[in-house]
Amino acid sequence: MRAIFIFTFIFVTTFVYAQWSSNPSINNAVCNYTGSQMNVQVVSDGAGGAICTWVDSRNGTQDIYAQRIDASGSLQWNVDGIAICNAISDQYFPRLVTDAAGGAIIAWYDNRAGNYDIYAQHINAVGAVQWAADGVAVTTQPGNQNAHQLVADGSGGAIIVWSDGAGGGANADINAQHINNAGTALWTISVCNAFSLQNTPQLISDGNGGAIITWEDWRNYSQADIYAQRISFGGSPIWGYNGVLICSESNLAHQYSTKIVSDGASGAIICWQDQRNFGSGQDIYAQKINASGLVQW
Repeated sequence: MRAIFIFTFIFVTTFVYAQWSSNPSINNAVCNYTGSQMNVQVVSDGAGGAICTWVDSRNGTQDIYAQRIDASGSLQWNVDGIAICNAISDQYFPRLVTDAAGGAIIAWYDNRAGNYDIYAQHINAVGAVQWAADGVAVTTQPGNQNAHQLVADGSGGAIIVWSDGAGGGANADINAQHINNAGTALWTISVCNAFSLQNTPQLISDGNGGAIITWEDWRNYSQADIYAQRISFGGSPIWGYNGVLICSESNLAHQYSTKIVSDGASGAIICWQDQRNFGSGQDIYAQKINASGLVQW
């Protein structure tokens, strides 16, 4: 009897963990349906697995699909994924964050109205979409809205930020919205509407239900600088009007391609590519900003 038990235990254990491919040239197929699958993004499902989202051309247009894979490598939702959005025209560049319950909130920009708007959808742990078919509109202003990013709010919702071209592509601004776990917008605000172009925002949680946002800013006419803003849980800007300056190196030197992480105390550390040293090419610089919006280095 003991021998049978040991054999059964080994068999079951082997079966559970045999889902991951042992061949590094094959790996595990998340989706290999006809057409192209690209622009994949991934977050943890909170249980040792992951949720992936991507752009999918199986229907002849660019749509958004998603799949969950568990810790043993088994697909949890429909084979080849769940349709997040297959509205008319094309959808691009999905981004996602966890909903802290095994699902995710996914945002993308969408051409169904003939210009780029931002839409979002919530998919739960078992692969059922929770909001309106093909997503809820985050913004449908004139012009193009894109370069979106989002961060979880810790309550099943998300804060979404984007570059908004309602005033014209060369005068795009940075806007943000807080959307709750029911798909309802709690607030939408202007983060920065300074002169000229503001683009490529990045954001993190501020640890108190709000967010810290950084972006590339052309208000100085001839060069791209780095600015940042902190937004409260209620949607109020905490730092200076149109943000605080992180870097404005002179000599027509551009700063761009920002990345941001929390400092653990409601501030942030921001990195960027920097062209101030023309003879040596592009360099990497960083700055720390505290919870009050004061640069520390």
